[in-house]
Amino acid sequence: MTYKQAWRAREYVRLLVMGRPIDHYKLLPWMCAAIERANPDSRAFVEVEGSRFKRMFVAYEACLNEFILGCRKMLFADASHLSGPYEGTVLGAVALDADNHLFDVAYAVVLSENDDDWHWFLSVLLECLGGMKPVIMSDRHRALLHSVPRVFGVENHCYCLVHMRENFVGYGAKKGIWRDATKGLVKEMFNRVAYAATAAEYGEALQELR
Repeated sequence: MTYKQAWRAREYVRLLVMGRPIDHYKLLPWMCAAIERANPDSRAFVEVEGSRFKRMFVAYEACLNEFILGCRKMLFADASHLSGPYEGTVLGAVALDADNHLFDVAYAVVLSENDDDWHWFLSVLLECLGGMKPVIMSDRHRALLHSVPRVFGVENHCYCLVHMRENFVGYGAKKGIWRDATKGLVKEMFNRVAYAATAAEYGEALQELR
């Protein structure tokens, strides 16, 4: 038996056992109803356009309550692109628990990372939190820069230092800063600006960076 024959046999058996991937989308409304039935006060639903999948939102009641009652009031919002035949994007909001471990709060599956889907996800999340507005940390993606202030307020939006620093170094590379030693120095100067404890230290570090 050749490798290709073995692969085809495996794929055929997988199809018999699991069914076609496209048919799994038909189960999503049932799965969301099962989540809400087994976990009262959870939020799970699917939106469709005609007969085609558009987006899905899931937030378990236990996760929402734990965040409200036991986590610091900060959420980290980010997206991850899906691979495979149907692609799409997962939007997520996570927190840090008392042990500084990541704690899932809510997630959604959408077609792409854009203004409309981020605004929709954050608006539904705000409803699930009962109107509570925690601080949202993001990587400064364009869609998040537009959506977070509209839903949670500009005063509740902060940026990830790691992403800002890497973007800054990347911008410096376009201006001719290529050497690793120079990049290390730029990162160190950027960190001094970010971690300045007083206005005087901040102004001094910012002037040095310029």
